[in-house]
Amino acid sequence: MRKYIGRANCKSPRLSFPRKRETSLFKTLWTPAEFIPAKAGTRVTPFFEFCNWLGLIFFLSLLFSLNIYAKELPYIYNGARPLGMGGAFTALSDDANALFYNPAGLANIKESRVSLINLEIEGSKKAYNFNKDAWDVDTDNSKEVASFLQGHIGDYGHIATSIFPNYTKPNFAFGLISTVKSNIQVRDRQYPELSVDAIGDVAACAGYAHSFLDNNLLVGSNLKSLYRKSLEHEYSVADITTHDFKGRLRDDIQHGGGVLLDLGIIYKIQSSQEGGPREPLQLGMSVSNLLGNKLGDAADLDPHLDLGVSKRIGDLTLAADYVDILGWMGDDNDIGKRIHLGLEYDLTKILKLRTGINQGYLTFGVGVEAKNVQFDLLSYAEEVGTHSGQQKDKRYLLRLGVGF
Repeated sequence: MRKYIGRANCKSPRLSFPRKRETSLFKTLWTPAEFIPAKAGTRVTPFFEFCNWLGLIFFLSLLFSLNIYAKELPYIYNGARPLGMGGAFTALSDDANALFYNPAGLANIKESRVSLINLEIEGSKKAYNFNKDAWDVDTDNSKEVASFLQGHIGDYGHIATSIFPNYTKPNFAFGLISTVKSNIQVRDRQYPELSVDAIGDVAACAGYAHSFLDNNLLVGSNLKSLYRKSLEHEYSVADITTHDFKGRLRDDIQHGGGVLLDLGIIYKIQSSQEGGPREPLQLGMSVSNLLGNKLGDAADLDPHLDLGVSKRIGDLTLAADYVDILGWMGDDNDIGKRIHLGLEYDLTKILKLRTGINQGYLTFGVGVEAKNVQFDLLSYAEEVGTHSGQQKDKRYLLRLGVGF
């Protein structure tokens, strides 16, 4: 549960301690307009009274939208290849990423593969600027902290890293995953507060799929045993400058875990033409976090039902997804945040070009898929507001894989 610090704390004098600490905010964090009343004696006409009420309604709605804000949709792992394709992967899911998109796609895997190192690092430009400025901020100095927060009002910084070693073979996949995601935002211009939303996950996952109807119907399921640490809190200037802020961060971390169940199907619509059969049109549906999504004191994982379609035409693969069609995820029901479009082009046998639209924003990616080494580099944007187009967070991701 969030704890809110009273506004009076921000104006109270800073306490002094026997020993001065010189701790940068970087090191600690990363290991509306006012209404003016009318003058006395001024006569307020009905028209101006109406305008005042209209302005008050607008102001309250703006204030409400700022305080009750949406976050990015919750997830455990997205994967570089799906993100390069705009997040559209439900009907494709033909590699280890199927464990997080649609386990039915495991039946589309053609050969066995072991990925010993599957490391991803991502961050946003604003997170880099935020951390660079925070490096020299002394958390003992309330004026420095207040000035720093004022200079970053509205900024949203994202940093994440994950490692996902896995083993895949036709119809089966197993993986171990560890992820850490941190989102930091500064809100409230009058009384600046640092909003911290951080999640660390460790999980073991395994999935199996089987084909029916001459390989036209694929059905799969997977289980994820997950342990989670999460921190979702807001900190005022007084909180940050109080003795042992780092210790307070540790105390605010919540712990939990559970066993999550995912189910999925893929149906292939076959077609033929002169010269032989063509690649089928694939329709996919998956439901994730169906069971076990309540994770104790840690942040829960919302279930979601996703639909997708994919089609391979020569060296080009097209895909489209509508995730969370029932609106179970997050704090909003915006459709634009749930639409994903993507394509992948096989430029050569090992070089892949990808692009797409993720929540209304363009994604670009390039991947090298050699026998023993894999490399991905991509840029994408995540919607962190209540609806698509409100507040995008531009991010860059690097992936390195080693296996056989």
